[in-house]
Amino acid sequence: MSKKISILMIAVILLSALSGCVNEKSKYPETVESSLVEGVDYVDHALTYDGNGLTYDDSMWYVNNLKDVPLADPHVYVEDGKYYIVGTSDRDNNVIDCYVTEDFVTYTRHIAIYNPANFEGWEAEKAEIYAPELYCFDGVYYMYYSAKDADGMRRNSVVVADAPLGPYRPLQNDKVDGLTTPIFLDKNQNFDVLDITVFVDDDKQMYMYYSVATNDNQHIVGVKLNSPYEADWSTYKSLVVPGALNSTNSILKPLTWEMYRSGLPIVEAPYIIKSNGKYYMTYSVNGCWDKFYNVCYAVSDSPLGNFEKPYQSGGTWTNLLLGYPGTNVGNATVNSQWAGFASGTAHHCFFNIGDQIMIGYHAHQDRDGSGRYEKRAFAFDYLHFDKNGVPFCNGPTYSVQPLPEELSGYYNIAPFAEVKSENVTNANAINDNYIVDCYNLPGEAEKEVSLGTGYSFIELKFDRAYEIGGVAVYNSAYYEKLLSEIVYIDFGNGNVVQYAQFAHDQYVNDAKGFIFPSSAFTVEFLNTFEADHVVICVKSDAAVALNEIVVLGK
Repeated sequence: MSKKISILMIAVILLSALSGCVNEKSKYPETVESSLVEGVDYVDHALTYDGNGLTYDDSMWYVNNLKDVPLADPHVYVEDGKYYIVGTSDRDNNVIDCYVTEDFVTYTRHIAIYNPANFEGWEAEKAEIYAPELYCFDGVYYMYYSAKDADGMRRNSVVVADAPLGPYRPLQNDKVDGLTTPIFLDKNQNFDVLDITVFVDDDKQMYMYYSVATNDNQHIVGVKLNSPYEADWSTYKSLVVPGALNSTNSILKPLTWEMYRSGLPIVEAPYIIKSNGKYYMTYSVNGCWDKFYNVCYAVSDSPLGNFEKPYQSGGTWTNLLLGYPGTNVGNATVNSQWAGFASGTAHHCFFNIGDQIMIGYHAHQDRDGSGRYEKRAFAFDYLHFDKNGVPFCNGPTYSVQPLPEELSGYYNIAPFAEVKSENVTNANAINDNYIVDCYNLPGEAEKEVSLGTGYSFIELKFDRAYEIGGVAVYNSAYYEKLLSEIVYIDFGNGNVVQYAQFAHDQYVNDAKGFIFPSSAFTVEFLNTFEADHVVICVKSDAAVALNEIVVLGK
């Protein structure tokens, strides 16, 4: 009997303790007083929507409007605070144009910095120049590009100049004659080649990569360079084949998403980035006219491979870096959802804005993905790396995003904060830089921060007080977990944003049950203040989710 009583008493005590935990009053208040006035001390961007877009301070934020730089296949060269953007010209693809900006707000277009017609060289009268890339080696500026010759074959070559904006001229010396012959002709005289890129390793060894279209397939190859214009063809190697896990087993092709295009599978636009001792070959698949034109990647321990693509048996898009993670099944949900948001987001490059690495790419100006790929434009988003050094992108975006510190003077201080929370699951994902955008991929929902019903609180405690310029709270990628309002964003001392709104009319398509990925509550402070913490308070009648909190401080 005593044993039974003891067990009963223990059960009662445990239930009482649990009940006490559930009913214990939160340490965070449900309401707070604010000394800030919207429109005077701060701007809630959602309240500025006028049917066309949001109003924001473009010295702090940006939007990929696909209007400012209407060119395809972009490459960004950075020098002395200026960003030189070259690509396949929307105006006349028989020449190379360049857009220059210092702030990604105002752009100056320089026309025909290279014009083959001025030299009457190997290029055809209709040169059809593709995908130029600009580099500087030992004070000389090299423009790598692909163009058609008189026989209609695409060839790779390089021209030179004494300044970033040229004018560029054929390279001629005692070793090469770029006027009469494409510089990089030797290995691929019988095939079309395109999308040439150059990578310089830490030991200064140079490598060149490009795409080759044979009668059987298109693949990416690599070769060492002895100089900016001399290839060591003995090192030539096939590196990436569409659909195959690696080039050593190109018959088995389980990565079907790299081959949605009917006919010859496409793999092009290679670009290398090195991280944590690994070499990441990034490239585009499915054709530039296709809405499924995406950036994927493979990884290797050396610049010339073997490159292996991340893959889990039965998985999909396991090596996606940027793009539209769809399916070629016409009635799939994602087809109708992403239409109007993004299409053809690929052919990319990486470049730095200060210390922040960005991914630059082109997208179809026709966001519905109807195949009108002739009109493409430059866009850019953030590139980050996980704890293992694997790159990931937040994007493609079509919503207000914070500019990097080099341009705005503010940087995201949230990743350095200690996280505390109540009624929240996976709270530590709120400041890990990862924003779920490819929401229809397995496991993505688990990377969001889940908030329970009733009141939920997330606190970020910084290592010191910072001057606060703005805040972005990224919504869920899942329509059923949409959060429409934040009760308060409290930085202390009365510096409180009350009832921040989500730009529903701008970022949500109710007819399709869809939220634009990487969309956030965004607030900029007209009168800055200092704070060493921030508390986010949310109230909801149903479970909701968030992705990330970005706090702009200095």
